Amino acid sequence: MSKLFTLFFFVGLFLSASAAKENNINGSVIADGKPISGAVVYLLKDTGTVIVKTTITDTDGKFSFTSTLANFRITVNAMGYNEFTSSVKQPGLPIEAVLTASEKLMTAVTVVAQRKLVEVKTDKTVINVDAAPTNIGTTALEVLEKAPGVMVDKDGNISMLGKAGVVIMIDGKPTYMSSADVANYLKSLSSSQLDQIELITQPSAKFDAAGNAGIINIKTKTNKPMGTNGSIGATYSQGVNRRLSLNGSLGYRKGKLNLFGSVNYFDNISFNEVYLSRNIRNPNTKEILSVLDQTTGMSVHVKPFNTKFSLDYLATKNTSFGMAFSGNFNSNFFKLPTRMEVINSTGVLQGVYNSVTENAMNINNIIGNIYWKTKLDTTGRELTADIDFIRNSSDFNQTMNSYYYPQQNNPAESPYILKGLNPSVVKVYTGKIDYVHPLKKNAKLEAGIKASFVETDNNSLFNVLKNNVWEVDPRSNDFIYKENIYAAYLNGNKQWKKWGLQLGLRLENTIMNGDQITTQQKFERNLLQLFPTAFLSYKASDISMFTINFGRRIDRPNYRDLNPFQLLLNPFTYNQGNPNLRPQFTNNAELGYSFKNGMITAKLGYSKTTDIITDIIRANDAEKVTYQTRENVASRENINLSLGFNKSLNKILTTGFFANIYNNKYNGIFNNEPLDEQFTSFSLNMNNQFKFGKGWSAELSGYYNHKGLLLAQAFIEPMWQVGFGVSKQVFKNKGTIRLSARDIFFSQRVKIDQRYQNLDSKFQQYSDSRHVALSFTFRFAKNASNVIRRSGGASQEEQNRVGGGNN
Repeated sequence: MSKLFTLFFFVGLFLSASAAKENNINGSVIADGKPISGAVVYLLKDTGTVIVKTTITDTDGKFSFTSTLANFRITVNAMGYNEFTSSVKQPGLPIEAVLTASEKLMTAVTVVAQRKLVEVKTDKTVINVDAAPTNIGTTALEVLEKAPGVMVDKDGNISMLGKAGVVIMIDGKPTYMSSADVANYLKSLSSSQLDQIELITQPSAKFDAAGNAGIINIKTKTNKPMGTNGSIGATYSQGVNRRLSLNGSLGYRKGKLNLFGSVNYFDNISFNEVYLSRNIRNPNTKEILSVLDQTTGMSVHVKPFNTKFSLDYLATKNTSFGMAFSGNFNSNFFKLPTRMEVINSTGVLQGVYNSVTENAMNINNIIGNIYWKTKLDTTGRELTADIDFIRNSSDFNQTMNSYYYPQQNNPAESPYILKGLNPSVVKVYTGKIDYVHPLKKNAKLEAGIKASFVETDNNSLFNVLKNNVWEVDPRSNDFIYKENIYAAYLNGNKQWKKWGLQLGLRLENTIMNGDQITTQQKFERNLLQLFPTAFLSYKASDISMFTINFGRRIDRPNYRDLNPFQLLLNPFTYNQGNPNLRPQFTNNAELGYSFKNGMITAKLGYSKTTDIITDIIRANDAEKVTYQTRENVASRENINLSLGFNKSLNKILTTGFFANIYNNKYNGIFNNEPLDEQFTSFSLNMNNQFKFGKGWSAELSGYYNHKGLLLAQAFIEPMWQVGFGVSKQVFKNKGTIRLSARDIFFSQRVKIDQRYQNLDSKFQQYSDSRHVALSFTFRFAKNASNVIRRSGGASQEEQNRVGGGNN
């Protein structure tokens, strides 16, 4: 590792230019209490009109220069706002440019410019969703599949840089769902609703400590332009089945008031074909006792309706407050016809099970937020308060009919008929206060407190038909879980001319109570943990920067995973929770290098996770049933190296390439047997954006995931896909037509080989992944001036752990 660090350092010095003594000049541009992206910032000499340097604010409204000037002026221009100018006598202090709305608003102006698909920043990577035509007609989960360093497995579980345990957030708020329900939720979000995706591999102490692999924050579209504006759009996508998406938004922004509302309807019909072959062996001799060959054809019909409303009000020059509401109302229907052949050790067919399982789910997820923000003085002291309320409710109705046919092809016994009613309610209340206190000489302190209160109620009632009489099935269960988390953090940040340092410490106290009403079993746990973070940066020149960081993180079990309820997939397969799960802890370290503002990036990371929470598959030989549960398994070490390249090669082509090489090593004692497995794998992402002029643009993208070790038990085979898209601006840039093809070669198929104790299995799955999509979007504005989009330009973790609908 020391040799690699030395190589990084000297390559950086070689690429860096020697500079005279320079000052760091940095600041932010805001209006109505919100950051302004795409604003043009000019650095001028204190006297005269000579422009020394020019830059553009990023998505957070921030900008930075380096200069040898002692006295200078900053001028900021953004459409729809008055020009801001300020003389600066102390270069070391951050500059805050507060813009005011222009009274001379432009009429019906729509400015559209191509954004980079990927923006690499020092603390995160940003994906601009609309920059890729191939994203049209897809879901949020399918957009994530193409993100650099992100992988999605067969169950929708998301990992980043080869590490599982990612926290998914929507607009900075957690989803309050288990990993399976997060996947279903992301499948219900159309890409037309998304603005950006932020990949944060090492969050600061300001964030919740959850997520050993980091945070993925999905930002939906909001209102930025002044005046009245909106859009309507429709997308039709055709594969084996069809998808239809309709969306609309309306915004009003003038003076102190900013209103925004949007609706989206998504009608998605899809399928999954699953082939599963299981060999059950003698634990001692390893001879095959029986073979179970199973085929399942799942048809899925998902009809979500999403709505969003927000209000922001600038009460005074220094104080703003607002509220936001979002709702996801999802109607799902799944049908799973399954055929399983039972073969004995000599290869003779013993019988066939045929079953049909139907699941109907109505899931409602409502999130409300109230915030208040004030600037306490002109030095930059700031106080922010947030209160969130989340209610996730679901009705899960299940019916199952199973028949057994022996060799004579006649039913040998009465059919197994089961029905289940599984309502679930999760309520979450969170509140937090954040304080920012600037210090002298370009330093800053941040502090905050947070409390969250979670209560889940999962009532599962199953009935089995026996002799024409419905009887209560032993699987029935009522599980109530309560969790309170109290947290406090302190961050210190100091900037020198070339060096930057941030130290943070977060304290979290978790109190958990679980109560199985049916069996009268209870558990209580109380955890008090510290989570330190450290970030160090060195700016070798205007174009070269090194970073190194460290952090400790936690992954608490999903709420559903603590419930011992059995979720039946078919008569031979089910999932079951485990109330004995413990949190897993991770120490992360990362060394990074950036050249020319992210044109070339490199990161070397190491992490060690203890008490890993992982999926375990077990078999019941007598009943020929396989079930999946979660357990804490030993430890895992991850080493990863990621390389990125993103550059405009000419006026037409902008290309991006990302590679991640990683090694996962599992070590410890598992089921009284030594566990020592490791595997090295890699993933590749490629994106090419073309801009031809006259409103024409195109994209060619793809990814490849090599064979990898999956959760210490299984190997997943390579998977890849390629997509192409083209778009055209019409109606004087007010409309956009896009045509795209996804997974052109129908290559996105999952294959898994798994061996564990007396069970080895082969799993194959393919879905309706190849689609051709056509979309049209029309933007309208009245007395509006849009913010230019230029190229290059309170609750945290609880939502990710709710079992939001299946128990």
